[in-house]
Amino acid sequence: MERVKVAVPVEGENLQIVTRTGRAPFFAIFEVGPEGVQFLELRENGHAREHAGEGHQESPEPHTEQEIEHHRHHLKAAQLGECKYILVRGLGPNMRDALQREGIIPIKISKKDGERADQVVTLYRPHLLAGTF
Repeated sequence: MERVKVAVPVEGENLQIVTRTGRAPFFAIFEVGPEGVQFLELRENGHAREHAGEGHQESPEPHTEQEIEHHRHHLKAAQLGECKYILVRGLGPNMRDALQREGIIPIKISKKDGERADQVVTLYRPHLLAGTF
C-alpha cells in the first residue's frame, strides 16, 4: 500500500488547525502509511508572513490570475507539491485554484473532526490511503 504526504494549515508547533488556509502561519506535513501517521515537519507559509498584521479583510482578494499565481508561488516555496492532499476548513477560490494547479487535492474538514492536525490526519488515515472522499 502506498504512503502519502498530507499538509494541514496550522498555527505552529501546537499543531492547532487554522481555518483560513492562505493565512495559516505554517503547514504541518505528515506521512501517512499502512502502519500509521508520522509528523515530518512544519513549513512556513510565506503568504501568511507577507500579509501579517493585515487582519481579516472586509472583502476577499479578487479572484484573478495574478492572485492565483501569487498563492501558487508561496505553495511552491513551502514545497507543498510533494503532498497529495491538504486537509482544510476554509479555502478561498485563489488558494483552491493554486492547489489544483500544483496537483494537491483539498479535503474539507470541520471543527468536529478535531482541533489538532495530528488528530485529524489520524482520523482521516483510512480515507487518505484508500483515496476515498
